[in-house]
Formats: sequence, C-alpha cells, structure tokens
Amino acid sequence: MASCRQCGIELPSSWITDICLECSKGNVGKIFRENPEVKQTFHESIEEMRKPENAKKMADDTVRFMQAIQSIQRKK
Repeated sequence: MASCRQCGIELPSSWITDICLECSKGNVGKIFRENPEVKQTFHESIEEMRKPENAKKMADDTVRFMQAIQSIQRKK
C-alpha cells in the first residue's frame, strides 16, 4: 500500500496520486492564502463555467474526450 508523501497516512490501493485529499486541500488553501489573485481568478473561472452556455460546451467536450478514450481502448 502506498502512503501520502506529505503526512504518511496509508492511501487506498485504488488511489492514483501520492498525496491524500486532506493534504491536497491544505496545499490549495495555502496557495490561495499566499496568492489572493489566484484565488480570485479560480473563483471567476468557476462562475464562468456555471453559465448555461459554457456548461453545455463543457459537457460536449467531455463526451468527445470520452469517445476518443473509448476509441483508443477498442484499438488495443
């Protein structure tokens, strides 16, 4: 079993990264505290994504991405 590189707790075997969620959240919080402009930009981008026209585009892009992944998997 892998463990978090920052705090050392054991991570689930299905975990892809080498850092736990709590440490990851703490790191993002630290970045936001140290760089208020990054926090502001992040919140603005989230608000932009919530607009209906952008939500549809994001859904369409996600579908195209998943179709490309499935196509690659079928070729293997």
